[in-house]
Amino acid sequence: MADKWGLCKSCQWWQIEPTAKIEDATMGLCIDENLQPYRLLVSGNSGCNRFIKGTPAKAEGSSSQPPTAEPTR
Repeated sequence: MADKWGLCKSCQWWQIEPTAKIEDATMGLCIDENLQPYRLLVSGNSGCNRFIKGTPAKAEGSSSQPPTAEPTR
């Protein structure tokens, strides 16, 4: 399981604001297909076992509380 675990800031399923920097404290929406119904707002320092290494997506409203952005992938 440890080989599939990773931080949101390095995951393709993390979506942040278009002008946001990829940092530990940056907040964004988890857009993993199975987790989308939960509208999870997570920091770059969060992590889970659904991690897929990649560049985070960007969309306006990804850090709103609750998130208002639609998944872009």
